[in-house]
Amino acid sequence: MKKQFFLIFILFLALILRLYGINWDQGLHLHPDERMLIMVADRIHFFDQLNPNFFNYGSLPIYLLKGLSQLIDWLFDTSLSTYQGMLYLGRFLSTLSDLITIFLIYKITQLIQSNLEIKTKGSNIKQPLWLLFQFISPLFYAIAFFPIQNSHFFISDVFLTTFTTLLVFLLLKNLKEKNKPGLTAFLIGLVFAAMTATKFTAVVFYPMTILFFLFYVFLGKNLLKEKILNFSFLIVIFHLSFFIFNFIFMPYAFIENKKFLDDVLSQIQMNNNPYIFPYTLQYVDTLPYFYYLKNIFLWGLGPIISILSFIGTIWFFVDLVKLVKFYRLKFIHKLPPKKNEKEAQLKNIAIIFLFFIFYFLYFLIIGRSAVKFMRYMLPIYPFLAIMAGYGIKKIYNFQFIIYKPLKKFNNQLLSLFFILSSFVWTLMFINIYSQKHTRIAATEWILKNISPGSTLAVEHWDDRLPLFGGENYNFEELQLYNIPDDDLKWTFINQQLDKADYIIIASNRLYIPLQKLANCQRYKLCYPKTAQYYRKLFNNQLGFKKVAEFAVYPKLEIGDWKLEINDQNADESFTVYDHPKVILFKNKK
Repeated sequence: MKKQFFLIFILFLALILRLYGINWDQGLHLHPDERMLIMVADRIHFFDQLNPNFFNYGSLPIYLLKGLSQLIDWLFDTSLSTYQGMLYLGRFLSTLSDLITIFLIYKITQLIQSNLEIKTKGSNIKQPLWLLFQFISPLFYAIAFFPIQNSHFFISDVFLTTFTTLLVFLLLKNLKEKNKPGLTAFLIGLVFAAMTATKFTAVVFYPMTILFFLFYVFLGKNLLKEKILNFSFLIVIFHLSFFIFNFIFMPYAFIENKKFLDDVLSQIQMNNNPYIFPYTLQYVDTLPYFYYLKNIFLWGLGPIISILSFIGTIWFFVDLVKLVKFYRLKFIHKLPPKKNEKEAQLKNIAIIFLFFIFYFLYFLIIGRSAVKFMRYMLPIYPFLAIMAGYGIKKIYNFQFIIYKPLKKFNNQLLSLFFILSSFVWTLMFINIYSQKHTRIAATEWILKNISPGSTLAVEHWDDRLPLFGGENYNFEELQLYNIPDDDLKWTFINQQLDKADYIIIASNRLYIPLQKLANCQRYKLCYPKTAQYYRKLFNNQLGFKKVAEFAVYPKLEIGDWKLEINDQNADESFTVYDHPKVILFKNKK
């Protein structure tokens, strides 16, 4: 009963953190990917119009959103299946999906915790219930900010993370229990179909899934011929299930296969070349793997959970090696095994190895991509949370003496410190949602302080401000991404600036990468004149003066004391959706 209480508490805490500030943009659809998915869902209608005509992401989340909204409309006579109504339903579905992920993390830790333990010194130290591996891992995921942030958006990556975690659970559970192999292959095919119908990049998990079937069959006692036949049978069932459900979840990928292939190839090309699209120029010259790890450490998980995760990963790998050595010595010395012990021991190793390699290969493949949106790593956050839980479990087994009078409770106090520190870190970021969105605040300032009929210079490839009331103003759109960055380009832009009463910078989307790409000898696309323009603008040398700035940073305030973190150096996608910095400049003339 106590264990159920802890799990319910974790899920309830996660729900509160994910629903808090769910109306962060006041219904203005300020997340571009979310906006696009809802626009696609808006033109879907069951069952007479199902062609999304859009395959940058899979169709399954879109169908789920539209189908559920239509069902609610039919049952309760509402108007939820509209562009505006689906916004909040979509965000609620993201929250629900992430709660399922947390529950699956709990189930996975239950599966793997007994498989990796060898009785060693300190391993029998009894942990309090709230510090058990199976609770601390889902708790760390529940309070990690990046999953919380993405649950505030209706985006494919949240659903992909849930389906991926479900696949891991099914693989480990069935490898451990080996029940009904045909049904196992069928269910794994179904989940894999849901993954690829959510986001095509899920195909990177295919080799690990095939590896499962190899373990599943060849760890048994059957003769080699029988093993090959069983493996072939399971592979056929898996692929048959996959293709059937992939067609159900995303039929127009087959019907409109040319459009599907074109969209997928476009995404693959983008991931291999940051120069293709303007909004990916931020990733030029960023280091593979390290860029992801830096953003996970500083912003995604935060330093405390990240350090625990690193410690846990190292220890996990060390314990896996110890496990292999332990069983190997038993085999070498031919200790009398119990019935089926050898098969069980090999199965234990296979379960731990499969769990580790599943996420390691994903990081290895995706981590080297040229384009490195933080959300691409969201599917490995469950693994990182589990490793953080494993890290604190191992740290607890050491005898720390922090304060002698409380020697008995030193390990608990240290563990509590880690948990509370992580939670405080998250609260600083959650505070973003207690404040008005910067673009909404900037819009209100513009309407109040800038006279109707004024000319506003805005940047292309970014949201135009003001968000509403724009009909009262004239606009000059600055084509700053255009190439070549030469005198002809800037003759036209300077003419636009001469007309402008104000320059509005809605985020750091342009000025961060374009200032970096100033060196034409180093970069394939370069912007020396644009970089110079920004330097002059920010140094008050262009004839424009900064008159307003709207920024929301993660912070913690207690009375007059305030701790604030400037996160503008984070991956652009971490700030640009829910708390971009907005800067307004006024012409001095």
